Amino acid sequence: MSLRATSEAIFHGKYLPLFLVVVLYILIFLVRYQQGGWEVKFDLWSSVRESIDQRISQTLPSPQAELLSGILLGQNKQLPPELRLAFRDTSTLHIVVASGQNLSLLAGFFLNLAGLIKRKNAILLSLLAVIFYTLLSGVQVPILRAAVMFSLAAGAQLYGRQNLGWQTLIITAGLMLLVNPRWISDLSFQLSFLATFGVVVVAPILLRYLNKFPLLGADLAVTLGAQIMVSPVIIQSFHQLSLVGVITNLLVGWTVPFIMVLGTLLIFTSLIFSGLAFVFSIASSVLLTYFIYIVYFFASLSFAWEYVGEQVWIVWVGYYMVVAAIVLLLKNVKTANSARSSESS
Repeated sequence: MSLRATSEAIFHGKYLPLFLVVVLYILIFLVRYQQGGWEVKFDLWSSVRESIDQRISQTLPSPQAELLSGILLGQNKQLPPELRLAFRDTSTLHIVVASGQNLSLLAGFFLNLAGLIKRKNAILLSLLAVIFYTLLSGVQVPILRAAVMFSLAAGAQLYGRQNLGWQTLIITAGLMLLVNPRWISDLSFQLSFLATFGVVVVAPILLRYLNKFPLLGADLAVTLGAQIMVSPVIIQSFHQLSLVGVITNLLVGWTVPFIMVLGTLLIFTSLIFSGLAFVFSIASSVLLTYFIYIVYFFASLSFAWEYVGEQVWIVWVGYYMVVAAIVLLLKNVKTANSARSSESS
């Protein structure tokens, strides 16, 4: 389409309403940015979470207890310095806190069970997991933002609007930025949005190629989808490229939903039946120890990371354009193969 035809389609055709909406949004966004936005601050049930954190410390050894408290409750416990550096060098530091990405990994795990149970049931399970995790973490603002974004995007799929999931996510994020435009530079908001996008849009396409591995394939698709989307933000924020980050995240990312589920069961059973709680503590400890061992191992490699200076934004635009092209290619190839299979049968 020529430049003249494109301009006519925008200013005189069917794209005019969309163009006007975008322009209006930009104007409102700029005004709200100048005003500073509305800073939402609340954290419910901090005393309850503190009590749960103490129970975890009594049940699990260190640093497994601190790791579980960080992932599950968002408790800012002090990890051993060498372990914290290992998390940084393997690009896994964002996993060890209650975050929008962890919420997306947990919800995506249930969402991608659609290959084993009905899709509607899988979406409902993912929404229940989101609600429960949000409540357990004390409805902290970063978690709440991610919960709203994921819930609306998954809700679109629940009502048979699979192709609207990414559009719903973008609209939701856009409306949130009108509440506080300065969130656009907030690391937590960026990770929540990108991780949710990776789970809702990228992971289902990857799952078409990984569904040969029941259950594990679904979680690998979720982990890889989220990691692909958040990597540039992590690199830009910490100024280092973890050369082992992708493989480390793949090896430990699948454990996050299981750690969260087992940790929750450990908390509740410790209140009513200590025998069963012991079983869940062993299972949780095994996964947490595996998580820590993998991180330590890859962080100890001499080529684990390289320093990366500040990059201009066009570099990351190019990165996401390449990712979009690859994802669309994978989607089209799989769709074409499915169509040929249907015709031959």
